[in-house]
Amino acid sequence: MMKNRIENERKFWDAFSGKYDKHTGKKSKSTYDRLFESFAEDTGETKRLLEIATGTGLISLKLSQQIPDITATDLSPEMIKIARAKAEKQAVRNVNFQVEDACNLGFPGNSYDTIIASNVLHLLFDPALALQEIKRVLTDGGILIAPTYCHGANPGSHVFSRLMGLSGFKARSRWSIGSFQKFIRNNEFEIIKCQRIKGVIPMAYLVARNKPGTHEKEPKSK
Repeated sequence: MMKNRIENERKFWDAFSGKYDKHTGKKSKSTYDRLFESFAEDTGETKRLLEIATGTGLISLKLSQQIPDITATDLSPEMIKIARAKAEKQAVRNVNFQVEDACNLGFPGNSYDTIIASNVLHLLFDPALALQEIKRVLTDGGILIAPTYCHGANPGSHVFSRLMGLSGFKARSRWSIGSFQKFIRNNEFEIIKCQRIKGVIPMAYLVARNKPGTHEKEPKSK
């Protein structure tokens, strides 16, 4: 089942990779402009950043100007291929793009002081497993920044979410703002802030701290 999950997700995002930047630029530009400002503010002290589900690298390439060491991952080889090409064109040398499964990260524990998982948790088959992997590789007291579309925020967003699912954009977790915060807390994170960003499907811009002493210390073997 795990193999099928990876194959199905990879197939969809590989096929979508060529349209990703155009889709983000046209349909979500104002939202991402606001996100970029928040990311810059909330990563001001970051030394080592891990981005989960980087897509074509929009966020990590933007933050490369202020963060010295960035690892940006995605399940889709095609997304990573495009991201690497963009980095080469922009002469960005401090972002390491690599293919990784969010539910089985190939990094030692306590590796990063900040992790960004932008608009991905609601799409995963097992977001709790991904969050535990994030906790494992995040330092004690490290910061998780997880902007997440909350497809269950209201009846209208729920209906729109169902329609989106017909085109392949399936939200496997339809959280409300409140239930998403509860999910984060239940996985031993302390929420620092959670801001609602308006939209047909509202987004929760959430920043949380990894509670010290609550995550696995040993590197995970793959």
